[in-house]
Amino acid sequence: MKRNNAGFTIVEFIIVIAVYALLTAALTPFVRMIKERASLINCANNLRRISLGLHLYAADHDEAFPQNLGALYPDYVKEIKVFDCPATAAVGTPEDPEYKYQPGLKESSSPKEIIVEDLEKNHKSSGRSILRINGSVEFMTRRR
Repeated sequence: MKRNNAGFTIVEFIIVIAVYALLTAALTPFVRMIKERASLINCANNLRRISLGLHLYAADHDEAFPQNLGALYPDYVKEIKVFDCPATAAVGTPEDPEYKYQPGLKESSSPKEIIVEDLEKNHKSSGRSILRINGSVEFMTRRR
């Protein structure tokens, strides 16, 4: 008598499903961490592009920065998505950016002064990205 081994047995199928479930459960936190890190990097890149636009604007306007971030679009910042923090589901626009802007500063203001920062809701409770006048971008973690 020959046995036909053309398919899976129920036990083999259950083992495959169990291994898949274990791998999924083990990798889920890493995938979430990678997504959060990617959104932080994209947010920092948005702030760098806003910084470039602010300094180009100031060069054309007697070293004064604009009264609002929307004034940068489209002459100094070409893409609308720069005003949108990728960490949120909401969509920022030049008229309603997902970044808090400090108007009234000039190129001659203190280089360490914060000119643009994330809104409180952008990165949940982990912290916020900030842009200083000197163009540096950093992530400030929240203290507990």
